[in-house]
Amino acid sequence: MATIVDGRKRVPFLRGMLTHYLLEQGLSFQEAYQVADRIRRNIQRQKTVSSRKMIDLVHSHVRDLFGDRPIGDGIFWAPGSKQIMVEDERGTRPFSREHLSHSLTITGVDEGQAYRIAEWIGADFIRQEKTVVSRAGIRKATMNLLGKEYGEEFAERYRIWNWFRNREQTRPLIVLIGGTSGVGKTSVGVALANLLRISRVASTDEIRQVMRVMIAPDLMPALHASSYMAWEHVTAPPPDAVDAVIHAFHEQATRVCVGVRATVERAIQENVNLILDGIHLLPDLTGLEAYEKDVLFIRTNLYLSDAQSYAERFETRGREASRRPQHRYLKYLDQILKVQQYILDMGEAHQVPAVENLDLDETVQTISLQIMDMLRKEARGVGGRSGA
Repeated sequence: MATIVDGRKRVPFLRGMLTHYLLEQGLSFQEAYQVADRIRRNIQRQKTVSSRKMIDLVHSHVRDLFGDRPIGDGIFWAPGSKQIMVEDERGTRPFSREHLSHSLTITGVDEGQAYRIAEWIGADFIRQEKTVVSRAGIRKATMNLLGKEYGEEFAERYRIWNWFRNREQTRPLIVLIGGTSGVGKTSVGVALANLLRISRVASTDEIRQVMRVMIAPDLMPALHASSYMAWEHVTAPPPDAVDAVIHAFHEQATRVCVGVRATVERAIQENVNLILDGIHLLPDLTGLEAYEKDVLFIRTNLYLSDAQSYAERFETRGREASRRPQHRYLKYLDQILKVQQYILDMGEAHQVPAVENLDLDETVQTISLQIMDMLRKEARGVGGRSGA
């Protein structure tokens, strides 16, 4: 990103800032954005641009594209632009394109498209000379623009998400992300929590860690080893025709799922949304059926189909956490893949969707769309359409 040098001031060039300035000078959004985008491409390899050069660039590009148009002095980085305020029951605050664009990504549009929509809506308010807008007005403008530019399906997702986020919740949303070691469950869970603004995130590894402190190894040996190594610590042989790795993993998961149920019960009691990830979230063991009427559950299993992908993940994990060396995981890769297949088989038997986690953003978007579909059904069931 180039920096504008104006005397002692150094201001980063922001396309949105220039777009906003040109809107105030009377250009349409498309015109303003075209100028700002063209200038950004022109200077993207430069570290600094003098204020004089930047002013010349603004005037010359406007003139090249649209002829002689009055656009003021061209000093778009100086304070003094019009401020749009958002008014609600909590008071007033500045309109934030960043906040709006973040909420738009839940509909399935990418970050670049989302920010452009937010800029467009802000520009519309400026053209209408609105200095104060309501949140309902922002939602209406956003849904209209989404429907027009991207289709009614995107507008419907945005409406449904706002309905769920702003209603008096009767049931919390709990997202369960399963999968074997190294598949990226925690990264996906944290990214999804940021997207959905869910503050409570937990993992079954944390639950197992607490249980390990409370229960001695000689009482539950499988609890005190990693899931793919538990078979080495179980003294009793598995039943006939049962794989030793799966038998020990199943025993460990059975114990940990006691803590999973307690974590879910706490979320229900406090009526808070929760993202819970872990290798132990086997649908036949979690015993969450009793809570179906009290919770909106989303279940997903992550997987990797290529052993090389696991090796690369474990290499990254080894660099980031010295106590989790790569060679330990690679030594047990066959066991890890065996556990993965068992998780996927159990998931398929219980209709849990499986997502190959090759790209973090794609995976998060896939799960978010799964959530949107579930919330759409929930809204119809409780008359959500009237609560938009």
